[in-house]
Amino acid sequence: MPGSKVTKLVEEVEVEGDATMPEWKRLSIERSLQGPRARAQERTDRFVAATIELMEERGSVDFTVQDVVDRSKMSIRTFYNFFASKDDLLVAVHETILATEVVPRMRAKCDAVADPIKRVEAYIEGIYDITSNPGPVSKALTSYSNRLTETRPQDLERAFKPQIDLVVELIEDAKATGRLHTPLSTESAARLLHHTVLATIHARILGAEHEHGVTAAELWTFCSQGIGVRDDSSH
Repeated sequence: MPGSKVTKLVEEVEVEGDATMPEWKRLSIERSLQGPRARAQERTDRFVAATIELMEERGSVDFTVQDVVDRSKMSIRTFYNFFASKDDLLVAVHETILATEVVPRMRAKCDAVADPIKRVEAYIEGIYDITSNPGPVSKALTSYSNRLTETRPQDLERAFKPQIDLVVELIEDAKATGRLHTPLSTESAARLLHHTVLATIHARILGAEHEHGVTAAELWTFCSQGIGVRDDSSH
């Protein structure tokens, strides 16, 4: 982690604030922090990458912090400079995969569709597409996120925020067409759709729906009625 000099500079920024600090001083402090920030990012990225490799190999999160440290070729002390525990690291991995892989792919899928109602349908189809052949990392993260629901719900909420924000955006655009009729707020409708889709996908990834699974079309039929899509615009 950065040394005491950098820590002191950060504290000065927090105490004085942008409103009272001269511009030259703010810029000089910002420049002094760029190196430590870049090094910190590189180290955390190595821990995350090492963890993903271990999940890919083992299909679970049944490995130790020392396993991660050994794979990343860094020290245990460095690990605990950035993460309080293995769970903190796994939350970071979960959040990273959602923000950098899942959500961008889902947004691209939805943006390719012109009609706002059909974009919501495309979201569900996209989730099915990327989970059609789940690998060991997907299964490990799904099992882990189910555990987080009970033990660390706030961390799970933070990890899913980019995905929930996308669903809120999709529902807002759909409502703007005047073709939804529901007493639910945009936020409530988006969250209910998110959790409904998530539960179905998790069952699919873990194999609970292998033989009699709900199709993407069936899930859209159910969700479209839930968010109030008019009959003449749901086909």
